[in-house]
Amino acid sequence: MGMKKKHRFILLIGLLFPAVLGAGDKRNIPMELFLIIDGSSTLKNVQPAIVRWLNEQVVDRILQEGDRLTIWLAAETGEVIFSETLKGTGDKARIKRVLQSLPFQGGTANFAGAIRDATARVQQSRSMVYTLLISGSTTGRSPSLGGDAVGLLRFTRVEEFSGWRAMVIGLGLTARVQQAAAAYMQGDR
Repeated sequence: MGMKKKHRFILLIGLLFPAVLGAGDKRNIPMELFLIIDGSSTLKNVQPAIVRWLNEQVVDRILQEGDRLTIWLAAETGEVIFSETLKGTGDKARIKRVLQSLPFQGGTANFAGAIRDATARVQQSRSMVYTLLISGSTTGRSPSLGGDAVGLLRFTRVEEFSGWRAMVIGLGLTARVQQAAAAYMQGDR
């Protein structure tokens, strides 16, 4: 593989899963983390496990000062319940309190509205964006992800847990992936 192709391949992986590139090193570029959480009652029994995982893997491990976190609660409608830029260590404690007090409202989770809102924000953002969706359904995608919302989940990585799943979503990547693939196919022949 030529050097140009190798760099394009690394760029493609970085676009799909930006955390992979900086996993071992401290980032010096701020990022926006979009967290979309199933607001239905399906998560009530597993809330402690979800909060523990989010605190350990996302708040403590990924987020750092200068990053912006936006949390949507996907219940009957997808509403933003938290959106701030981290300025100090007290912000992480506040985020943990927000996660601990999530109000699971019953009914069905409507992810489509939150995903569309997040997609619009991705397209406006100049930062690196990481989108994580927490769903109570481990038996396939929720019916609320049907229709055009399924196309928004084209670049997704799923991690299954007992009673819930975490999905890393590459929102707004279709054009970038197509450009990288076209450049890859045209280069170093």
